[in-house]
Amino acid sequence: MSERTRKIESQLREIVSEQVASLSDPRINGLVTVTAVRVSPDIAQATIFYSVLAGEDEAAAHEGLQSAAGRVQAAVGAQTHMKRTPRLRFEPDPIIEQAGKIDAALKEVKQSDHADHG
Repeated sequence: MSERTRKIESQLREIVSEQVASLSDPRINGLVTVTAVRVSPDIAQATIFYSVLAGEDEAAAHEGLQSAAGRVQAAVGAQTHMKRTPRLRFEPDPIIEQAGKIDAALKEVKQSDHADHG
């Protein structure tokens, strides 16, 4: 990945995070955190990865983000002054789910170990 791409991803993450935090949609408000941004090699698309506060409705948050994508994209265009603003796509961060599975597996191993040596 080029230095330019890294800078664009970092800038997009900052702008999108601010925009998402300022949305008044109750499906999103205070419940969503932007975790990463990945842009395509031609910078035509940007995938915005996010996490949702535990116990909150991830499907509703996704709908809220999708409905706000145009406004967020307009803000990105206004603040970056890029020739072409990347098309934004919101996706739940798979790392968050993977971390939860690893944590659950470790707890299971620990409980099993205590039972074996208890």
